[in-house]
Amino acid sequence: MENQLSIIRPSQLAEILSVNPVTVWRMEKRGELPPRKKISNRCVGWLESDIREWLENRPNATEPEPATA
Repeated sequence: MENQLSIIRPSQLAEILSVNPVTVWRMEKRGELPPRKKISNRCVGWLESDIREWLENRPNATEPEPATA
């Protein structure tokens, strides 16, 4: 089986999350997203596997978020 890397660009991530691209930027600035990868001088994106793992580990809307100390 071939192991292929897929990159998700910021606009694609906004569409996946059903949010505005500015919200993706804000989430990134707050440290709520996995680290993005620099593809070139003016191009960034996230590994699809990182986003998939991040989404799987997010709490469901019905589950309370863990308390922080």
